[in-house]
Amino acid sequence: MSTAPSRRLQALAVDAPPSSPEQQAFDTLHRRIDAQRALLADWQAAIDAYEQRYAREVLPLLAQYRGLHIELLDRLDHAASGGLRLGRTDARALHELIVDIADSLLLGEDDAERRAALHGLRERYADAPELPEAPPTAADDPDALLRHLEAQREAAEAARAAQRAAHRREAAARKKQRAPEAVEASQSLRAVYRQLVSALHPDRESDPEERQRKTVLMQHVNEAYAAQRLTDLLQLQQSIAEADTRRDAQAGVLPADRLAAYNRLLADQLAAVQRQVRELEADFKARHRLNPHGRLKPGTLGEHLRVEQAKLTNGIREMQREARLLDDPAYLKQWVKAQRRMARQHGDDD
Repeated sequence: MSTAPSRRLQALAVDAPPSSPEQQAFDTLHRRIDAQRALLADWQAAIDAYEQRYAREVLPLLAQYRGLHIELLDRLDHAASGGLRLGRTDARALHELIVDIADSLLLGEDDAERRAALHGLRERYADAPELPEAPPTAADDPDALLRHLEAQREAAEAARAAQRAAHRREAAARKKQRAPEAVEASQSLRAVYRQLVSALHPDRESDPEERQRKTVLMQHVNEAYAAQRLTDLLQLQQSIAEADTRRDAQAGVLPADRLAAYNRLLADQLAAVQRQVRELEADFKARHRLNPHGRLKPGTLGEHLRVEQAKLTNGIREMQREARLLDDPAYLKQWVKAQRRMARQHGDDD
């Protein structure tokens, strides 16, 4: 919307002298602000669509996946309680596995009664002081969807809170430093508005077509002023200046000193929109446990959701297949031994 008045006036543009450095910076800032606003809108639309599909398609899979882990924990508890004869080393590995699964389920459990039951089960098999939990070793493992969930959320929230506090401090420092410029900006907004009203007032135009054109432009001017959008008012003013260089000072090319002041304000606007984009992306990644440094674009969120959904679906099928096999005590014993070997191998790799 902010560029529409400029496009409507491009047809009236005439040859102009070479732009000054201030004018070039002014034009560049406008383009960059428009691009960042478009990117912000793309992120918001993509995240809204993602969240709707996530609630509809992924959360039920997560609940099913969690239920299978609870069933596995019950099966292992029964085996460890005497349903399966194991050597000391394998029995200890089974106890550690039960503790690990209980820990992962505790992180995502909100119900107090179920938390108490999981905690009691965990304590029965934890025969050593609890060690700090290590991060998942494989980001693509569906188990990572359950591990460290609460810890990551808390860490992400703490990081966002610290970031917001830092931004508030920066904003306060900029406001204090640029208080005179803020006053000038408010005065400039009114000044530009008055200039545009004077230049575009339809009642002063005798030509019907020109009066209609100015009426439409005045609507845009009033909308921009009501929204305190200096960018839009300046675009209108510059478009008029480019369209008719014979205008007097009230609608003419802005002087260099005034352009420099506007450029500082526009640079702040650009930084604010860029910060909104970064914060929106960071918040999305934190909520969905994504790599905060990974490259992600609004247009790729749908594909990312399909990949996550496929991982969960495959993980559920694998757990269902394994659950049937674990009904066989001989297979369960071999499975525990395999889990012990894998845990030892991971420890050696670390």
